[in-house]
Amino acid sequence: MKEPFEPPERGEMHHALAVFLGEWRAEGWSYGGPSRETWTSRHTARWHTGEFFLVQDERTRTPDPFDTLSVLGVSPDSGRYFAQTYENHGFFRLYDVVRDGDVWTFTGATERARIEFGDGGRKQTINWEWLKDGAWLPLCDRTATKER
Repeated sequence: MKEPFEPPERGEMHHALAVFLGEWRAEGWSYGGPSRETWTSRHTARWHTGEFFLVQDERTRTPDPFDTLSVLGVSPDSGRYFAQTYENHGFFRLYDVVRDGDVWTFTGATERARIEFGDGGRKQTINWEWLKDGAWLPLCDRTATKER
């Protein structure tokens, strides 16, 4: 076990997070409101200094803006991936993240997602669900294309 002030070592799990890096444009559908709405967003992801944590900033273009700031990393305590998100409506979420090849799953108390990378890492197929009245329901589906 490491001492409390001994820094973690950057490893393969950190390197794998690089698939999220870049500037992305996403289009799809949001189902969380009273009706299905078009979803258009842009998100950028960059390394925080030291390349232990990845910072992603997403801005939507919907009638009710939904902007999210996320931090992804590897917990030095558990050795597992995590994501913490903060959004403009005041919500804070913590997700356990699991990677299986090109598929990343995010599991939280009230939301979960499946993100699959394709086209050589230039495409993300993103499916979110939310827990409502004890059942998992579609929240939003979108496809993101890497612009840079």
